[in-house]
Amino acid sequence: MITPLTNATVLVTGATGFIGGRLAERLVVEHGARVRALVRNFGRAARLARYPIELVPGDLRAAESIDRAAAGCQYVFHCAYGSDGEDDARRVVNAQGTRHVLEAALKHRATRVVHTSTVTVYGDTPDGPLDERAPRRRTGFAYADSKIDAEEAALAYVDRGLSVAVVQPTVVYGPFGNTFTTKPLQMLKSGRVIVINGGSGLANLVYVDDVVSAMIVAAVHEAAHGERFLVSGPAPATWREFYTAYEAMLGRPSTISMTPEEARRFYKTAGAPHSTLAAQIIAALRHPAVKRRLAATREGQLAIRAFHRLPAGLRARIGGPGVALRGAANPAASDGDARPIHPLHPSKIAFMAAKTHVRIDKAQRLLGFTPQFDFERGMHVTGAWAEWANLL
Repeated sequence: MITPLTNATVLVTGATGFIGGRLAERLVVEHGARVRALVRNFGRAARLARYPIELVPGDLRAAESIDRAAAGCQYVFHCAYGSDGEDDARRVVNAQGTRHVLEAALKHRATRVVHTSTVTVYGDTPDGPLDERAPRRRTGFAYADSKIDAEEAALAYVDRGLSVAVVQPTVVYGPFGNTFTTKPLQMLKSGRVIVINGGSGLANLVYVDDVVSAMIVAAVHEAAHGERFLVSGPAPATWREFYTAYEAMLGRPSTISMTPEEARRFYKTAGAPHSTLAAQIIAALRHPAVKRRLAATREGQLAIRAFHRLPAGLRARIGGPGVALRGAANPAASDGDARPIHPLHPSKIAFMAAKTHVRIDKAQRLLGFTPQFDFERGMHVTGAWAEWANLL
């Protein structure tokens, strides 16, 4: 199939990641584009190496490396974001790194830049419909706030003569995904996952291929110039339906309902520092294989008994996520299930409680975008991949 991207030289940042990786694949396979991938860590580039993709070393924080990568590119897809280090470091990558990409694209006269943003720039959204006219709200959450800065920077370049389109995906899931695919499966396998108010909030889900399709059309459609586009699936599901689909893949129920207040209280008690050495040791002690080995020795039995003699609150604080508390500290956990419960970060509690319906009317009207994966189809493909990836 010949498209405007056929034989075009295209730069993809974040190509070793979830969305960028799928985008790079489809640009090569479906459009015959000459894809150039900016790669910071070549250890993560194995997925790209299957295709005739030019792997270029670079870092969003190093303007000169971005400049070299963008030279001769007609289209730039900016998918990379700061995922490592402390909040300040991630802000630099998201905001300053985006400016480096835009500056290079402007210098080398790219036809268009497609900037990948997120629905979280709208902050804690109210119930009801949400579209691009809603205000951006800062919440103190580093990722979302820095994405607002990046969006503003991207669209400011339109006045400087650079054609930019912004795509704002909602909850993206699918093969090779982490936050809403691999991680939920791992958490459901290792313990219990909190759903707010029984999971009645709306999950505006979008399968990864629909996001990629929207990005590709935003790169070539004249109407995308200078615009923002929310991208979501055909209709929202509930968080209950979302986690039920993963539970069905695993063959067992592994969620627990809490109110927002219970989830916040539980996080304060059980969600204390979870990256400490002590937390890692306690996590190891909980592993069934480790328990069996410890129980086989007198020293191991003594260690297990010593841990269980600690006060419940202290066990939670040194154990980090996955610590099940009983009684007043967590009244919702008094249902007789002894499996550990993963605390839910406060930034996600309001997100999961909201009954916001993200509207994609603008993308449909201006770009002709129509999502091809409803929830059932998307989860079917995701389940097949999860089985292949040995996640089940």
